[in-house]
Amino acid sequence: MHAWIFQLSEERIEDYLCEDTLLQGDGSDYDYCAAISEEERKRAVYSLMAHILPLGMFRLKDETTLVYQGGFEQWKREWVERIQAKAAKVNTENVMNFCGEVYQLETELQNPLGTDAHFYLCNDDYQTFAEKSVELMRMVEHLTEGDELYIGGIIDFPF
Repeated sequence: MHAWIFQLSEERIEDYLCEDTLLQGDGSDYDYCAAISEEERKRAVYSLMAHILPLGMFRLKDETTLVYQGGFEQWKREWVERIQAKAAKVNTENVMNFCGEVYQLETELQNPLGTDAHFYLCNDDYQTFAEKSVELMRMVEHLTEGDELYIGGIIDFPF
């Protein structure tokens, strides 16, 4: 299976993430990364808006700019409810079973958007890693309505 790594930043992006930016191979989250076509980039941006980001939280201004529309506080309340529901299922019988309830809780905490996509939250190409969706939402928490996020490079990775 494959997913995308999206470069997003609150500042205009000068140096785009590319397939050679991230640490790959042994000891890395990525075996290899690959460039995508312009057509696939359009599909990736559409998927970001329609399936990855919380619906209505952003609108697409152009192919490289998202505009924050608000809604973080509501999303955060819903996320806390999901965390609490999953935490309530952890008990002394299953706490050591890391493939069950504990794994579900851990996954919710690290990946609240429930996506296979990762996020490179830097406006240059010097960082050697990408983040799970919790880090993207930590960035979104500080946005005010009308703020923009810029979309830079998008690359493919297998998982």
